[in-house]
Amino acid sequence: MIKTEIYVDKIKSETEIMQQRMSEKLDGIQEDWGKTKNELNDAKADNRKVVEEIKDKVESISTVQAVAFLAHNIKNTAPSNGETLVFSMTHFDVGSGYNNETGIYTTPVAGIYLFTLQLCISSSRYVAFEIDTTNGPILKGCFNDEGGSYNGCKTATAVTELGIKEHVWIKNEQSTSGTDFWKGSYTWNSFSGVLISAVRK
Repeated sequence: MIKTEIYVDKIKSETEIMQQRMSEKLDGIQEDWGKTKNELNDAKADNRKVVEEIKDKVESISTVQAVAFLAHNIKNTAPSNGETLVFSMTHFDVGSGYNNETGIYTTPVAGIYLFTLQLCISSSRYVAFEIDTTNGPILKGCFNDEGGSYNGCKTATAVTELGIKEHVWIKNEQSTSGTDFWKGSYTWNSFSGVLISAVRK
């Protein structure tokens, strides 16, 4: 009888130890599952954030409209040194950036822009010019009439990155006195620009 009681007590003790171990293992498993669940939730939140950022970038790119302008008919054919050249006829202006009263173009969006200038130089004259921006010139050049008795037209282009609401204009840096630019029915002195690619900052 005593042996039976001892045996039963031993079994009870071993059973309690096993229960304790199982309980500890279950607690460990539950704790690990809790951590895993939190990590999964964090991963889901990060994934949603990344997806939203990509969607925002795609939408911002796809909603940028075309931006371009062309202005011609130079207002003053005998500008002084340092004067802004004004082109009074706006042929088109998608983005409403060019002011044909001041000659200044204001960028409607931030991005990479291409600007083109064409000037028709009067016979035996020259003009040094700049394509200027709020942050300084992006092109310096000099046109001259090489033919002597001809009124030649020359073109210059410049590419630059600009922020939103930055200004761009053509400056007559230095030129001969008198009528430096020639206007005719079949030639244009012109200033144009186009947005090549929008830049998100």
